[in-house]
Amino acid sequence: AALGAGEISVVYQPMHSPDGGTVGCFEALARWEHPERGFVPPPEFIKIAEENGLVGEVTRQVLDKACRDCATWPGDVSVSVNLSAIDLGSRTILDVIRGALENSGLDPWRLQVEITETMLVDDRESTARILRRIRAMGVQTALDDFGTGYSSLSYLDSLPLNKVKVDRSFVRKVAVERRARDLLHRLVGLCRTIGLEVVVEGVETEAQLDVIRETGEVAWVQGYHFSKP
Repeated sequence: AALGAGEISVVYQPMHSPDGGTVGCFEALARWEHPERGFVPPPEFIKIAEENGLVGEVTRQVLDKACRDCATWPGDVSVSVNLSAIDLGSRTILDVIRGALENSGLDPWRLQVEITETMLVDDRESTARILRRIRAMGVQTALDDFGTGYSSLSYLDSLPLNKVKVDRSFVRKVAVERRARDLLHRLVGLCRTIGLEVVVEGVETEAQLDVIRETGEVAWVQGYHFSKP
């Protein structure tokens, strides 16, 4: 009913350059304000949508809205949309992405799709094939929550990716622990060595941002330090 009534809205969280001077991309995030229950947390309603075969429609509506909005922004700013494991297994996801681009008139390179490591456990080869076809359309691809899965490094080699989003768990202690700081620096360096652009998520303090700036190789940062969604 919420999908039919247009109750699923989209909010955006910016990805800033480490100096805070530039916004390169906005991540599109689905929200649901129920007329009686109020705000329903995304993990809750996305799970329900997946269980009832409706997550594909959520993705379609978010993609359509995100592409239409991005088409009105400055030409060097892009938008990023999360795909679920069910989306990647769907035969229609390529048509959904293509339709969102055509309906909005958005240049394909200004759209980025994100997948998470946890989605890759079952069938990485199939996922890689879908991502290659998405990239062939000119759309950017990103691996989200990098560092939280079981075979992170092998994903970097086997998947057709443009960006890696380093999970917030690598950032929490970088301002107070040398080991955490060294790990972040080496992780960023590894990604850059193989030609991947790096986004660091979960940045909440100026001290964390200082450590990220020290690497000299992080393209974008995302988190409450700059803006909530």
